[in-house]
Amino acid sequence: MTTDKILGVVLAGGTSRRFGVDKRGALLAGRSVLEWVIERARPQVETLLLNTIDDLTAAGRPNIERIADHAPGEGPLAGILAGLDEADHRGFSHMVSFACDTPFFPDDTVSHLVASLKASVADYAVASCGARAHRIFALWPTGSRKQVEHAFANGTRSMRDIEHWLETTWADFPKGGGPDGDPFFNINTPADLEIAEQWLVAQSAAAK
Repeated sequence: MTTDKILGVVLAGGTSRRFGVDKRGALLAGRSVLEWVIERARPQVETLLLNTIDDLTAAGRPNIERIADHAPGEGPLAGILAGLDEADHRGFSHMVSFACDTPFFPDDTVSHLVASLKASVADYAVASCGARAHRIFALWPTGSRKQVEHAFANGTRSMRDIEHWLETTWADFPKGGGPDGDPFFNINTPADLEIAEQWLVAQSAAAK
């Protein structure tokens, strides 16, 4: 399995309820959070798409191809299904999903997920860091689409509950590379954005 067989999909269909406004367009060191995510994800896959139903005006309308959910408003699993459908249509063997609010995820996220899935007999691979699971960051074989569709049709909506339908292997990442040592630090609130900004300032000062 190589990156030319993997379709990347950034899941950006949420409503930003806890943030108050569209967090995808929130500025972090002068760039939108979404731009940070796209920049991190693009080198790790052959093709990168954005799963969203709007034009992302608040995020500066980044230059990236978009796909819509088949079931808007039904949570990230709907975006996973849209990504798997697109991967199957385009002939990719796997699809990897990225969160749109996690700007510091590791540069080797995809390769680590690939290695973990290869070393297991599981259905798909999910990122973790210590005791914390980061379920949006996951590698899905295109062949898992039918099982995910079946789970969705039977009412499954959470990323945790899909584990009742698919066997999971965990790709554990070391701490570091983000605020509080969490490389998958995600921005849910304005306070989180401030923490991320302060961490970047500290990193810049330490590098001088």
